[in-house]
Amino acid sequence: MTSVTLELPTNMYQQAAQLARATQRPIEQVVMEWIRPPMAAAGAAEETLRGLEDLSDRELNEVARSKTARQEAERLQTLLAWQQQRALTYAEREEANLLVAREELLTLRKAKAIYLLKQRNALPRDLAA
Repeated sequence: MTSVTLELPTNMYQQAAQLARATQRPIEQVVMEWIRPPMAAAGAAEETLRGLEDLSDRELNEVARSKTARQEAERLQTLLAWQQQRALTYAEREEANLLVAREELLTLRKAKAIYLLKQRNALPRDLAA
């Protein structure tokens, strides 16, 4: 990876720092998400699904049953509730968008795991419903 030093306006840095704290991630990761080209998001979906075919049935079963971390789910619910009451700040919108994107990637991963289990005739009854 290559290092780059950026000078950010104070308010932009504060928003990045707030989002980083709220999502418990490094500020560098938050800023990289802001400047990443749109095609990188499509690449994230491909990366999320890569390698699932190589997992055992047991591992696929675990993926199919995986859930969003409780803290992230609660935070998203809070942001959505706030959105019903008032306009979200830029940082809150960005955080909500990030949490939704993570949920979408998890859903894709789970769906692919279920698909693979079904192809292998190894889909448990409770997941088939």
